[in-house]
Amino acid sequence: MRRIVLLAALIGCQSARPAPPGAEPPPADGPPRLYGYWGLNGFVTPEGLPDIQQRLGATVFHTSTRAPGFATRTLLPMARAAGMKVTLRLTGDHEHYTDPQGNFDINAWKAALQPWAEADLQPFIADGTLHAHMLLDDIHNFEGDDPTGDELDEMARISKVLLPGLPTFVREKATEMPTPSAGRYTHVDAIVNQYRHREGDVTAWTTRQVAHARTLDVGLIHGLNIANGGDGSSKQPGWQEGRFAMSADEIRRYGAVLTAEPRVSMFLNWEYDGEEKWSDGSVGSAWFDRPELTAALLEVGEQVKGRPGPPLLRE
Repeated sequence: MRRIVLLAALIGCQSARPAPPGAEPPPADGPPRLYGYWGLNGFVTPEGLPDIQQRLGATVFHTSTRAPGFATRTLLPMARAAGMKVTLRLTGDHEHYTDPQGNFDINAWKAALQPWAEADLQPFIADGTLHAHMLLDDIHNFEGDDPTGDELDEMARISKVLLPGLPTFVREKATEMPTPSAGRYTHVDAIVNQYRHREGDVTAWTTRQVAHARTLDVGLIHGLNIANGGDGSSKQPGWQEGRFAMSADEIRRYGAVLTAEPRVSMFLNWEYDGEEKWSDGSVGSAWFDRPELTAALLEVGEQVKGRPGPPLLRE
């Protein structure tokens, strides 16, 4: 029956979303904003998740899996037991939905999503453990044609038919999102504005991204590229050669601007990883385990969690 429903969704009916709500801040009694990290390799364990909560203030983390059984039997129950929420990418890396000419292939993406039709995710969606579905990462990294705005919105529509109640988002900043033919998104709930020093002045950049997100009618997930987005003052080589990790001062300064935007629903830093090696051979998490870095990350987390935000899922 779930497959029949999904097939009907692939063929059919669009449901319109209400007009953009304007610039009003969220109500004072809105849901608490979530704060967390991408990856967490080495820490997604029954012991590691409570440790990340305590040391780094996380209430959510993002990861990827193509295995419904692992998600429903291991990953999501573990997160639920730790009192944490998860956002997931469900369709794997680009290789699973790139055609022989290097173009994004939406039909291959839909096929990659199909195994989740039989997964029993609804209990985890209902209690908020599974918080959102990241439709696509690095949307401009295809060798050929990248996905269009209409394709991204169609992907979000299909996701919502298959997984009712689960918000959708795309990891791309607002000004780099393709514009759908209708001029705004109907089904994509949010995008990720992840700041790096090379983007320019953080206040001007944030103002520009927020304004463009409003034009596209998408919600906001903010974050810091803590592993690769510093100005060099830390002297710590980053994940990528020629880049630098952020210093504690940078995390505080940039974070204060990004967290102040009232339309932000969630804040995700990239990345805290206990296994992946950076350009100088060090393990990334070791830099942020320094007391001054941990304190800065905790401070930004308290700013995020200290005020309500709008729901990520926009009816």
